[in-house]
Amino acid sequence: MNNQDKIRDFLRRNSGSQYCDDCLSARLKIRPRQQVNQICRLRIKEDIVRERSECSVCGHTKLTNRIR
Repeated sequence: MNNQDKIRDFLRRNSGSQYCDDCLSARLKIRPRQQVNQICRLRIKEDIVRERSECSVCGHTKLTNRIR
């Protein structure tokens, strides 16, 4: 399973929650964190929503990702 599939599957399994790039990177062990950022930015037209909100893990208000 590639990193794009890992992110999409994780967000689908956890729909209703949103995750910042840092927390997705840590949870899915994707390094460097910028790879999460690139994948999610490319997927926003298809199935990932990126918006400024509170991360379900760290609680910080920042750019988060959730499944559409």
